[in-house]
Amino acid sequence: MGANELQVIFSLFSFVAVIGIIFYILIAKTKIENLEESIEGLDYKLTSLQDYIYELEERINSNKTPAQDELKKKIIEMYEDGKDVLLIENILDVPRAKIEMVLKFYKLQTER
Repeated sequence: MGANELQVIFSLFSFVAVIGIIFYILIAKTKIENLEESIEGLDYKLTSLQDYIYELEERINSNKTPAQDELKKKIIEMYEDGKDVLLIENILDVPRAKIEMVLKFYKLQTER
């Protein structure tokens, strides 16, 4: 093989390498753009969910009555006195799910 033939082969391999690098860069750029689009979509969904939760909390807070607040206080007082959930359910005639929900929120607030 002569010097010219080696030069042509090296030039050919260099050309293929440059094309491969350009192709790799284009694929990486496409992947990054897809990830950015999915992040934007998730960010939009998160913002929508936060808005929905805020509106729901506002609706719930506006529907509270003094009787509900008093019931929650009684449930918390009885729980702090050491009474069981079943006993609280029987005494106040309140569904167990509601009692457990009130106690979970109470525990969350007291942990902070």
